[in-house]
Amino acid sequence: MVLVQKQKTLSKAFNEKRDLRTLTYSFSYSEQGLSSIFTQVEELYQALQLLKANWKDYYIRGLTDCLFRNWEDRNKESLEILRNFIISQLKNYTGSRTVIGSLLTNIRFIEKDNGPIILGAELAAKGIKITQVTSYCSLPESWIKYSYFSKVIDTYYEKRKQYLGEILEELKEVLSIHNNSITNKRVVSKFIIQANQNNFTQYQQDVKLLAFEMVGDPGITSKWAPFENATESEIRNLTQARSILNEWITKEFISVFFEKCINDERRKQFWLNMSPHISAFKVFGPSNIRQTLRMDKRISDFVDARFQRTKSNIQIAAFMMRIGEYKLIEFSNQGYAFYAYKNDNPKAPSWDGRYNSVGELRDSSLPMLVHRQGDNVTDTNPEGRLVHNDSGAIKWERVFSHWMQEYLGIWSA
Repeated sequence: MVLVQKQKTLSKAFNEKRDLRTLTYSFSYSEQGLSSIFTQVEELYQALQLLKANWKDYYIRGLTDCLFRNWEDRNKESLEILRNFIISQLKNYTGSRTVIGSLLTNIRFIEKDNGPIILGAELAAKGIKITQVTSYCSLPESWIKYSYFSKVIDTYYEKRKQYLGEILEELKEVLSIHNNSITNKRVVSKFIIQANQNNFTQYQQDVKLLAFEMVGDPGITSKWAPFENATESEIRNLTQARSILNEWITKEFISVFFEKCINDERRKQFWLNMSPHISAFKVFGPSNIRQTLRMDKRISDFVDARFQRTKSNIQIAAFMMRIGEYKLIEFSNQGYAFYAYKNDNPKAPSWDGRYNSVGELRDSSLPMLVHRQGDNVTDTNPEGRLVHNDSGAIKWERVFSHWMQEYLGIWSA
C-alpha cells in the first residue's frame, strides 16, 4: 500500500507537469536533510517503474548521468538496480542519438563493476590520453567530474606508470578537472610511492607540489585520512605516501636550515641520515630567518606552516624534531648544545609554544646525555644535552649515534 501511494505521489508530481525528464535528473537531489530518490531503494524502484510506463529514449541520458555520478556511492543496491534498468533500456534502443548510441556501443564500460577499469586499460593500450576520455566515449565533457572516472584515471596511471615523465602533466590536468578528493588521494599517493623509487627520483619535486595542491600538507592528519570505502591497499598507500612526502620535506628543510642558518655540513649530513625517523618538525626563530627560509625555492611553499616566530630579533633559530617519544632540538649557533627531551616531560618545549627567544628551549640544568672517558662511553642519560665536539679520534656523530641507538633504537652511520 505504501509503495502504491509513493508511486501515485511521483506520478502526480511529474506526470501532471509532463516533465518526467526532470525526474531522471533529480534522482540524486536532496534538500533539508531529506534522502534522495537514489538512496532509497523502494522509491528508486517506483520511480523507474513510472519512467518505464511512460518511456522515452531520452530518459537514458538523465539516468546515466545519475549512474556515473554515483558509481562509487555506498548505496550499492541502488546502483545495481539503476544500472540494470539502464542496460535493459539500452539493449532495446534503435534510435540515432549520439550519446545513447555511444553508451550502447560501449556498454562494456558500465555492464559490470570493473567497467571503469576496462575503460582505463583500453585508453592506455590505444595510446589515447586520459584527458580525452569523455570524447572517446562521446559523453558530455562535464561528466569527467563524476566518480565513475576515478578508477578510469587510476587504471590509466597503473597501465602507463613506467612512463611517468610523459603522463604526469596530463594526469595533473585530468585530476584538476575531475576535482575529486578521493581520486586525488587514490592516485597521488601512488605517484609519491613511485617517485620515491630510484628510477623516478627526478620527479619528486613535481610530485611533491602536486601532492600539496591535490591532497594537502602531510603535517595535517585530516588531509591524509582514508576516504570512505577505501580498501586496505588504498589505506596502506595513503599511510606510506604521507610518510614519504613528510620525509622529502624534512630532508629539504634540514638541508636549507644547516646551509643557510648555520652552514654546518656535518650536522646537515647527520640529520639527513636520520630523516626517515623524523615524524614531525618545526623551526623557531625571528621573522628575518623565516624570510631567509622562504627565499629558498626548495621549501618556500612550506615554511609558514612549519615556522614559529619568536618575539626577539636575536639571530638564532632552533630546529625541533620528533623521533619516537622524544623532542630533539638543534640550534643555528655553533656554540649551542643539542637537546633531547621526552615528549611527556612537562618542562619540555611545546610544539605550539610562543617564545621570546629560542634560548627558552634550552635548559642548562639538564645533564649531559653521554659521559665519556677517553674513547669509552661511561654513562648515559635519557634526557639532556650534547655538544658537537670531537674527542681525539671519536667524532661527535659517533657519540650522538650511541645515545640514539640506546634510547631511540636507531643508528646514524
